[in-house]
Amino acid sequence: MNLKNSRPNNYKNWKALGILLVLILGLSLFDLSLSSCASKSSPDGGPKDTVAPRLDTSYPPNKSLYFNSERIVLEFNEYLNLKSPQQQINISPLLAEDLEIISRGRKVEILLKDSLRPNTTYIISFGSSLTDLNEGNENKNFKYVFSTGSFLDSLHLSGTLKNAYTNEPIKNHLVGLYDVKKMASRDSFLLKSRPDYYAFTDESGSFGMSYLGAGNYFMAAFEDKGGTFKLPKKDAPVAFWTDTIKLQPDSLYRYDLQLFEPEARFRFLGARQKAAGRVQFAFNLPADSFKIEDINGKPDSAFTLWNKNHDTLNYYFSFAADTLNFRLNYDTVFVDSVITVRLRKMDLPPLKLKLSSNRYRSRDTVFLRSPARITKVNPDSIFTFTEKDTTSGLSLLADSADPFQWYILPPQKKPYRLRFKPGALSAEKRSLKDSFDLSVEILKGEDLGSLNFKVVSEPGENMILQIFNPQEKLILERAFSDSTQVTYRNVIPSTLTAYLIHDLDSNGSYTTGDFELARQPEKRVKYMEELEIRANWELDLEWRYRRPKAINRESLLNNDSTAIEK
Repeated sequence: MNLKNSRPNNYKNWKALGILLVLILGLSLFDLSLSSCASKSSPDGGPKDTVAPRLDTSYPPNKSLYFNSERIVLEFNEYLNLKSPQQQINISPLLAEDLEIISRGRKVEILLKDSLRPNTTYIISFGSSLTDLNEGNENKNFKYVFSTGSFLDSLHLSGTLKNAYTNEPIKNHLVGLYDVKKMASRDSFLLKSRPDYYAFTDESGSFGMSYLGAGNYFMAAFEDKGGTFKLPKKDAPVAFWTDTIKLQPDSLYRYDLQLFEPEARFRFLGARQKAAGRVQFAFNLPADSFKIEDINGKPDSAFTLWNKNHDTLNYYFSFAADTLNFRLNYDTVFVDSVITVRLRKMDLPPLKLKLSSNRYRSRDTVFLRSPARITKVNPDSIFTFTEKDTTSGLSLLADSADPFQWYILPPQKKPYRLRFKPGALSAEKRSLKDSFDLSVEILKGEDLGSLNFKVVSEPGENMILQIFNPQEKLILERAFSDSTQVTYRNVIPSTLTAYLIHDLDSNGSYTTGDFELARQPEKRVKYMEELEIRANWELDLEWRYRRPKAINRESLLNNDSTAIEK
């Protein structure tokens, strides 16, 4: 071996190896540096995902014919978060046994525990349960459809559900189709029967049903509170279509339903202590002839007072007690029934008056009200402040029919402020301790406005005009035929709302529907504009009302909210 020649070669090899190690170490440190820098900020994830999950594959396939499987597997294009599946996912026509729903990752498995009808199209609706895992995007229209026969039923219908009295849309209510052959009697039909087909109304009150079979059906709508698909109780709000719905091939239908409160049966809602020295008896209807007798009280230290609607009776007392026993009597409903009210220790209501309004005309009476029964007024402790002077000795008059109401007679000449000093008002065993002020604004002629409102209906139509103030309090109700005119002169500016009722039974008041008698509620229509009474302005308006023609057919091709997932 030649040792002289071998040393340089070994040296070169070790040198190359050293350079290689240095390069590897340098690259590693450079990579670590990049990683360290990258960790300081989040990488750009791109645009936010706004696309809802969509069906990728299914077994058996969607729209299957001759369906005979007990298990359905649906796989979507992304991971799912299934919300309230037992409440949201339903099958139509309904089965006796509920669906069993299992969700894992991107898959949803549905187990059918009940036998299926022959030659029937079924629709499994997912409602708003189908959302993706990360962003919560909803697929609101997804449906899985199959048929146990040789074809899919293809009939459609849609419509709206609105409150009959307010005309507001009703959401989250069940609309059901029932085979008329099952409808034996109207009195208990909705309480016992489940619909053959159904849908739920959306935020706008709209509903739609697809893949329906031809036949004759009855349609009704109500709130399915217990998830039973049945009317929860006999007097629950309900809507129905009067005529039999005859679904035929190649026909598209629209139905606008009116949800109404059935005529209430008289009920005593209960008695409870509302404040110190006051027990309240509540009813769902006016109950003028209802009588109460305090069995163990002190008649000389108590009195009763009805509210304006005569559906609430207040019992006021000024003696000490832990419980009160009352004997109730109302025709044959309550005959010598006894009820006990246990009393709690409560603070006495303040001795302060409140104005019914702070804006008045010179000819108006100023009304004041107290939450406590005031037994004495000291005029020398009540001061009136105007721009130029201050006076005392205000004449504050008591309402003989209502011990909680007081008033100041007109004329109201100029704006003023009232100050009630300590001792101005007294009740049993106490008097006003702290001063309080009330301001009264008196409007001039140029601050007031006028309204002439004429309403013209179709000849021979019996109508009812209703006008409400901004607090939704009824200020006018007038029955008329053909036309009527309302005139307000020099009134305080405000915004009013007008309605017309078709008085079909000519009784001069609104009549609700009756399901058992197949009677629809009377139609109530809102005037398209508000009646704005403006200061120093005379407004002339005319409402020519014409009954709209009934339409129950409308194409759904451009507005089908029941479209199947493709």
